[in-house]
Amino acid sequence: MSSWIKSHQYARVDQAIDNGESVQHRESRLREYWQKVRVHLFYAILLVLVAGLSRHTAPSKATPDYYGVEPVKSEMRLSTISRTFELDLNYAMPPSAQVDEAWASLLPKEGGFFQHSKLAPQKSCIAVFHQLHCLDMIRQALYEARPDIMEQVNNGSHPADHKADHNTGHDTSPDHNHVKDMYHIGHCLDLVRQSILCRPDLTVEVGDPAVGGVTGFGTEHQCVNWQELMDWMKDHE
Repeated sequence: MSSWIKSHQYARVDQAIDNGESVQHRESRLREYWQKVRVHLFYAILLVLVAGLSRHTAPSKATPDYYGVEPVKSEMRLSTISRTFELDLNYAMPPSAQVDEAWASLLPKEGGFFQHSKLAPQKSCIAVFHQLHCLDMIRQALYEARPDIMEQVNNGSHPADHKADHNTGHDTSPDHNHVKDMYHIGHCLDLVRQSILCRPDLTVEVGDPAVGGVTGFGTEHQCVNWQELMDWMKDHE
């Protein structure tokens, strides 16, 4: 009996010791685990701080903001530049071999017609070139309808010789009936030309086999709301 009791009591003490060691081992592993978590968390926070500082100090490598709307924007990848409009007599003067050649050079070899696997599977035209063509047609027709302007050129009149008062908008040249017309016609044509080149309409006009080209009508464009602009002007005039 006594031996059984001693043996039993000894077994219980041994088990208690084992349990104590097991608890200590678990506590040790737990402390080690949390120590690793703290180290990893510290490095994670450090990386976030370094990345944030680098973003504010390193040169920007953002994707360029190309001109236009999708999908033309991504396919053409046209950058924008700053330009100051100045009167260019190569376009403002009445028709001549030099002036006509300058206007013709505004159009690509095929007049703006092209084909592209994504943008225009069939023969199409980019709207800006169609618009430049129309402006050139107006230019030629206008001068044909005003032979008196050509007479002014033959008599030696020159748009650059006549200045406008920037405060009143009136021509300060002595002849207010004829030379003024020639100056303003050239001025207006060249201003519109430069405006079209500055913010070109890249809408794709699909070719119409029935007319052998494009008419420009029936094609959807992305436009500024003109009425909103007029309303804004009304409020600030």
